[in-house]
Amino acid sequence: MLDEGDRKLLAVLGQDGRADLADLAAATGWSQSTVRRRMAQLRETGALYLDVDYDHRIFDLDARALLWLSVTPAGLAATGQALAEHPEVAYAGATTGATNLHAVVLCKDIHALYMYLTKRIAALPEVRQVETAPIMHSMKSAGSLLSGLPRPQQ
Repeated sequence: MLDEGDRKLLAVLGQDGRADLADLAAATGWSQSTVRRRMAQLRETGALYLDVDYDHRIFDLDARALLWLSVTPAGLAATGQALAEHPEVAYAGATTGATNLHAVVLCKDIHALYMYLTKRIAALPEVRQVETAPIMHSMKSAGSLLSGLPRPQQ
């Protein structure tokens, strides 16, 4: 169960996942060793996990697309696992409705996206249909409210 100190800890990390122990201790009123121990406990239970958000363009990945796949119910788990192993797939999740598998893919360019769809996705035996929506421009994405701001030097 989360207490008020945990909520303060998570709020600071939500603003800046790179916050150091001194900042976290100041926010919670705990010692740095207590912060370290509590973060370990929260990670162990899955209440806290660390994720990296990066600008995909630094890896020369200029074509992004959303995929909605219709997969046979019996093949959903295996197809989802296969997608999760594709390096092009940034996210994959089971959904409900006419399309029951959703994925976000990142490719070098539109030709690479085409090849991914016509070779890798087409080779998945349980996929019955794919709807593809290229992302033309992002209005908002995941990340800290501090995204784009330089981190102060310590």
